[in-house]
Amino acid sequence: MLILVNASPLSWYQSIIKILTTLSPLPKDFSVSRSVVLCFIILFSFSSCGLLGYVYAYDNSDVGSKLNEFNFAVAGDFGCGDEAKKTIEAMVSKKPEVVLALGDLAYKKKPDCWFNMISPLENISNFKISFGEHDVSHGNITYNQYLKHFNLTKPYYSFDYKNVHFIAMATPKNTLIPYNDTSDQYQFIKRDLMEAGKNKNINWIIVYSFRPFYSSNSTHPGLDELQYLYHPLFDKYHVDLILQAHNHNYQRTYPLSYNFTKQYTPIITDKNTESYNNIENGQIFITVGTGGAEFYNFTGQAPYVVKQLLLHGFLNGDVTDNGSKLSLTFYENTGMARDHITISKTKR
Repeated sequence: MLILVNASPLSWYQSIIKILTTLSPLPKDFSVSRSVVLCFIILFSFSSCGLLGYVYAYDNSDVGSKLNEFNFAVAGDFGCGDEAKKTIEAMVSKKPEVVLALGDLAYKKKPDCWFNMISPLENISNFKISFGEHDVSHGNITYNQYLKHFNLTKPYYSFDYKNVHFIAMATPKNTLIPYNDTSDQYQFIKRDLMEAGKNKNINWIIVYSFRPFYSSNSTHPGLDELQYLYHPLFDKYHVDLILQAHNHNYQRTYPLSYNFTKQYTPIITDKNTESYNNIENGQIFITVGTGGAEFYNFTGQAPYVVKQLLLHGFLNGDVTDNGSKLSLTFYENTGMARDHITISKTKR
């Protein structure tokens, strides 16, 4: 917004005198020169609608309050079928600035059908992926197509978007892309978390991966190797959110810390179910394997899982309040909101 600020003629006079002093030596009869300059300023200040009597300034307080605001969309386990197309269309309707695809993308040796399907999203967003088992199961031919399409040199990486630090883990299979404690990936994640934790411009750390760390009883259990290697790192460096897939369903946990005594039973650190403020310990794990592949049924609900759904759709994240609030909503492909939480926090 443009604002007119009434300026004192004397301040203009003083400014001009400073400029004259800088540019050239003052003449001996400076008092005369000063009087001439002052008269000149006064005449101009009250003429031409007070041309010199006003200073134009921009009020950017509203702009500054929204510098760190954006939204992102998340899903995994797509395929190229009708439900996957509906998921992509639903994502497009939210106009996300960032899209996170959590692996098992096309389920085909040649992923062209999936590349074509996501093109409307790529036109409007920063589209990022993690690698799933089916994305590498056809060997280097398929794997290299994904690397090339998304301009990646490695399957694990990180990036900053406004005040959020995103980390992409590659967990399709340890034998194909190692993630154990001797792997380059483990060292990268450890170092990256350390650096992000020191960055004062980062207020949120979000990790996204393919294999689930924790899960209700479904087709794929939580992977113990991921739990004992990475969850202590997430606790140490105050990661906020972990996004995962592989199970073709939706699950959301309470905030969880690693349990060194009984790793399959993580410690619930906050028993609120929908609204969180300054979570001191623990991370929320959300499974979003809802992109379009056929459902994996539940045979129970883990005690640390708050919500679980058998629906196709996606998770929408809204970063608001100048980056201090994260709202997460799971939308079914019909457009109906089926789950919602908010997390508020002060600076890290």
